[in-house]
Amino acid sequence: MSVVSMDDRGRVTLPAEMRSKIDARKFVAYLEGDTIKLIPLPDPSDVKGSMEIPWSIEELEEAGERHVLKRG
Repeated sequence: MSVVSMDDRGRVTLPAEMRSKIDARKFVAYLEGDTIKLIPLPDPSDVKGSMEIPWSIEELEEAGERHVLKRG
């Protein structure tokens, strides 16, 4: 557990030991009561080329974000 600060623009920096354990650059953030929850979103480019996908990376990211928001 770590104490972090929010700057005047609302940015919070996660400590290096947390960032090194989570392989994500984008997160879904939501409030649960008075707690902020972050859910890492997988990077669609990690699977690029492993299968034929008829959508762009941007379309996949948007669909993934919508899916995670529906779950919350």
